[in-house]
Amino acid sequence: MSYDDFSTRMEQKYPKMFADRYGGFCIGEGWFQIIESLCAQIQHHIDWKNEQKEKYDRGEGCDQVTVLQIKEKFGGLRFYYSGGDASIDGMVRMAESWASRSCEVCGKPGESRSGGWIRTLCDEHEAEHQKQ
Repeated sequence: MSYDDFSTRMEQKYPKMFADRYGGFCIGEGWFQIIESLCAQIQHHIDWKNEQKEKYDRGEGCDQVTVLQIKEKFGGLRFYYSGGDASIDGMVRMAESWASRSCEVCGKPGESRSGGWIRTLCDEHEAEHQKQ
């Protein structure tokens, strides 16, 4: 899936999360599934918490998460946002941890590789990178 297709898909699927201007997706295609899964879980959690508060007058609501920027930095995923609660903080940390073990290119198991730019790559994509 191309970058443009992915960003359009995410903006259409999660319009509340991507309502404001954000820094885009500066990640490889291998992490698209991680981001999509994370956004689905975040929005489900927010909707559920707010429904519990409105319908049943139970618990606290949850502020809508607004994405500020999603990028790769030092071989790791960085998901910057505003809103949410402690559960969402945990979801984001889990996704960042998942990405640190997933190839940025294809999503298969990977590891942090150095040699100039730090990247998280599987053995296959590390070998391709070394040939360049």
